[in-house]
Amino acid sequence: MSKAYEIAANTLPSSRQLEWQKTEFYGLIHFGMCNFLNREWSDGKTKAENFIPEAFSAEEWVQLCKSAGMKGVILNCKPHDGFCLWNTACTDYSVMNADNWDTDERDIVKLLSEQCRRYGLKFGISVSPLDRHEPLFGSGDEYNEHFKKLLAELLTNYGDIFCVRLDGSNEPSKDGKIQKYDWYGYYDVIRKLQPNAVISLCGPDVRWYGNEWGVCRKNEWSVVPKRLCIDEAIKNAEKPENKKAKDKMELDLGGRKFIKNDTEFIWYPAEVSVSIRESWYYHKSDDYSVKTKDKLLKLYYESVGANAALMLGISPDKDGKFPDIDTQILRSFGYDLEKMFSYEVSYDAKYSASSEYSPEYSVENLRSTGDDKTWRPADNDKHPEIIIELPEKDMFDKVVLMENIKNGQHVEEFELFVDEGNGKFKRYDKSGVVGYKHICKLRPMDVKRVKIVFKEFRGKLDMSSIIMY
Repeated sequence: MSKAYEIAANTLPSSRQLEWQKTEFYGLIHFGMCNFLNREWSDGKTKAENFIPEAFSAEEWVQLCKSAGMKGVILNCKPHDGFCLWNTACTDYSVMNADNWDTDERDIVKLLSEQCRRYGLKFGISVSPLDRHEPLFGSGDEYNEHFKKLLAELLTNYGDIFCVRLDGSNEPSKDGKIQKYDWYGYYDVIRKLQPNAVISLCGPDVRWYGNEWGVCRKNEWSVVPKRLCIDEAIKNAEKPENKKAKDKMELDLGGRKFIKNDTEFIWYPAEVSVSIRESWYYHKSDDYSVKTKDKLLKLYYESVGANAALMLGISPDKDGKFPDIDTQILRSFGYDLEKMFSYEVSYDAKYSASSEYSPEYSVENLRSTGDDKTWRPADNDKHPEIIIELPEKDMFDKVVLMENIKNGQHVEEFELFVDEGNGKFKRYDKSGVVGYKHICKLRPMDVKRVKIVFKEFRGKLDMSSIIMY
């Protein structure tokens, strides 16, 4: 194994990244002045009194997200127009001055965070440094201090935050000045007040996937060269010669060819961000574009089932109600998701391996998830195999593999074989990386045995579980 592969194999995640990865699937709610203007971007001039979500219910929002199978909710608390969805002392442009909204409690961040805790969902925030309303925008340090105060309010008054999503959009201020964001100062505030929160999009913990259409890579690496970190991206963006550079989505960020000349690596897992509709905010004209349940399932397999997380954008109408079509699809998707992984076909199967590193790393450890017990092959086993033999033929259509990513990401290629009862194995799937989770989706079939052969891996292979559904 080359020096590059050895370093990559020994690159590990932080505790906050591990907890974020377990979230797997969560929602991003866009709700604000844009809903009342029927736009994607607002100019920050619409008065707060025009914000009147008469049918808003934080409990209904969270119930919908939970029924969809989401494990967390991120609220876009301050979009580019500067309108704040919480009780802030930093600006008068907030829900607290929505005087025509006849309710005693207008702090949407407070209401939503409380309901998330009640229903067992993680709560996160999304905020944009761009501010089309705030007069300080473009003033440099003075505006950055203002934005840090906004961040501090959100990170202090609303309980545990699992994710802080920082949008990187920028534009000249009203008087033509360019606001230079103090990214590292923002990070310091977040680390101090919410040390367990990951910072995503324009952050060092979770990597933006590269598009907003759900176009996914076949192999997604959590370990990537340090040159891809957000620090380098910020530095490059500030270089004049890179101003006209176009974004592009690389198809491979961690394979052997891509990393062969690198010497420094980071754990930088990917988040697939995509809206259930064509737009991020609700528009009646977008009803035709709502993704079907089947499209959501495909997205789930290609993101959560391929070592990434899925953040699905959803948005209510201006009254604060989610449209019937979105609601029906989300609930149906969540129902199917629960059923698909409710029956473990392999729960009473016999597990055997070509080798075991030691009794502590027994193949029996692959039966269950959620503990620290793992299987490792012997050091001299170059192509280790796992065989899962059922007591009798049974139907399955999914095999879920999970690495013990506490010790890094190692699998580069594996093959899956099935024995449909004639005593012979037939190859049905060939895949690359595993990482936190890889879901092999096959046609439904009756099988007696399943064999998995690990063809290529870097470092010490360390598998957490392999389960048939």
